[in-house]
Amino acid sequence: MNYFSHLHIASITNTSWVGNLLGDFPVDVSTLAPDLLVGWRLHQQVDVMVDKHDASVHFRSMPRKGRRRFAGIVQDIVMDYWLIQYWAKFGSVPLGVFCDQAVLELVKDKDRSPERLKNMIASLERENWLPNLGTIEGVEKAILSIMRRWRYGEHLQYFLDDLPQIIEQAEAPFLALYPDLLDYVECEMKKAEATHSLG
Repeated sequence: MNYFSHLHIASITNTSWVGNLLGDFPVDVSTLAPDLLVGWRLHQQVDVMVDKHDASVHFRSMPRKGRRRFAGIVQDIVMDYWLIQYWAKFGSVPLGVFCDQAVLELVKDKDRSPERLKNMIASLERENWLPNLGTIEGVEKAILSIMRRWRYGEHLQYFLDDLPQIIEQAEAPFLALYPDLLDYVECEMKKAEATHSLG
C-alpha cells in the first residue's frame, strides 16, 4: 500500500495521519512522539501483512517483463489506484472530502515530519494531488518519482512500458486483499486497545 491507502487506514483507525506515512520515510524511531510511533508501527504491520497476503504473492508472480523482485514496489502504487476507483465501496465520505481532510490532518503535524515528508505535505498544500493517484498519469508520475531517487530505479522502466496491463493485473488482487487488510487493521487496533487497558 502506498500513501493513499495508509492515509485511509489512519482515518479509520483514528491514528496519526503523519505517523501512518512515516514508514516510507527515514526516521529515528526512538525519537518519535507516542502518537507518531503508533502510526509508524501500524504502517509496518500493514506492509508486512500486505507482502505476505496470497493476493500479493499472486500479483508478483504474474508474467510480465518487469522483474518479480521489484513488482511489490509497483503493486503499492497501483493498489492506491484501485482504492480510488473503488472508493464508493471502501470510503465513508466522498473522495474530495477525504482528500481535503487528509491534507488538513497532515498539515497539523507538518512541523513534526522529516524534511522529505514536509516537502510532500507542502506540495499537497499547493495542489492536492491525492485524487490523481487514481489516474494512469498519477501512477506513472509516482513510479517516475521513485525511479529518480532510487539507485535501482531503472528496473521499474519495464513496468512503465506495460503500465495499463500492470494496472489491470492489480484489480483482482486489490479486491481480494483490501477487505482482509481492513479486517486485520481493525483486529490489531482492538488488540492494542485491550493491551493498553490492561496496562
